[in-house]
Amino acid sequence: MALFGGKKKAPAKKAKKAINWERVQVFSKPEQLGALLKGLREREAQCSVARIKLKAASLLAGRGTGSINTLQIMNFKSGPRPVLVVSRPKALPGGNFIPVDNPLEPGEKTEVSYSLPLAAAGGNELYFTAACTLLQEALFIRDSKAGKHWVGSRELTEKKHGENGIRQGEECIQLRVDKLTCFPNAPEAFSAEDFAPYIFKPKLYCISGGGMWAKKVADYFEGIQDDIHKHLEDMESKEQLKAIENIQLIDFGVDQINLFTPGSLLAGIEHDKMMPSHYKKPNDNLMELNSFIGFLLHFEISDEVKELLVRTFAQKAGKEIDIFLPLTLGNIQEADPPKERIAFQIFPRDLIQEMDPKKRRNGLGLKFMPPFTLHPNAEDHNTYRKLLVAIGQRLREDQKPEEEKNKIASVQAQVSERREATKGKRVDENMKKAFSKRVEAKKRKEAAGG
Repeated sequence: MALFGGKKKAPAKKAKKAINWERVQVFSKPEQLGALLKGLREREAQCSVARIKLKAASLLAGRGTGSINTLQIMNFKSGPRPVLVVSRPKALPGGNFIPVDNPLEPGEKTEVSYSLPLAAAGGNELYFTAACTLLQEALFIRDSKAGKHWVGSRELTEKKHGENGIRQGEECIQLRVDKLTCFPNAPEAFSAEDFAPYIFKPKLYCISGGGMWAKKVADYFEGIQDDIHKHLEDMESKEQLKAIENIQLIDFGVDQINLFTPGSLLAGIEHDKMMPSHYKKPNDNLMELNSFIGFLLHFEISDEVKELLVRTFAQKAGKEIDIFLPLTLGNIQEADPPKERIAFQIFPRDLIQEMDPKKRRNGLGLKFMPPFTLHPNAEDHNTYRKLLVAIGQRLREDQKPEEEKNKIASVQAQVSERREATKGKRVDENMKKAFSKRVEAKKRKEAAGG
């Protein structure tokens, strides 16, 4: 109650919590999205676009690149939401963004990735992934003078601007932004200098006839009876295997591995479908090459990385120290002769092995995960992703000062010593005494009650 004509004090407004741009942040509120996306009204941004429903079904279909032309704010039943106007995406080489049997449909979920400097983050370049819903395919007419661009369906454009508008308009798609994930840095990659202490004896296998992991008839190939080593021996005995040693790993990216081969990658590979054009212009024939040549990278890992990896993914193919990664050819470039620089994409399926010997005897020794589809995202790949996590963890551990390492080692030694001392004992002395006291107290209580 306000006395003597005094006014009630307005409740103090809570101070807005500052956003830590050095951490991954996820935004979904319209006002937050509008503030983060408003920079797209002033400048265009190159982007990657992916159709979610096709990511698990195809390596190339439904993926493309484009540019974000502008930003709109549109009203929906739930309120105003930001809408991206993206130029019609160009498909990846060998793929099709809109396959004939999979046309774009309103309401379809899509994903747009781009980078942009953000004033709120001190002008630093940040990396964004927007989860979107497709509204419609449309036409975009630039108006550089007034700054008011036209975006509308073909019918509305023709009605408003006539035939000239149809000719002038650029094909685009309108995407409502539902959620925005912000990353402080570009996707992490490890250079050869980073992983050299943990990776040994890299070898590249080229399997003519195609990698069993990439074949698809009705469903993706289910698996094979043998383990990976026996399978490779079988391919070699049939002269369907080319093993390239002395390769030089350059870097590990999110879903890409770059390496040098000591000679020509395709030299010596024979197959009925191999044509002179495949040798001369491999980058123009990647889709065909990947259909009848399987690429498999093998290397051994250090004990420290092995322990971390086996603990989280013991099903990986091969022995504990082995890593087998199915690959697809992405690009071949000339290096210092006779070397070639090769870019491979990680094939989005894990090679896994049956751990139970009884089941392996009666079933398949080598299987695939997932069995009938592809991993939709790079982070879903178990073997490769967990390998990168393990390498990153070891890097951080090894970069600690010697004093801190010694302290950690001392604590670990004490814990191990304590475990050995109490091994086989159900309780320690203190617990034993406490238990004895409780037993004696119970007996006294029963005696008093009796």
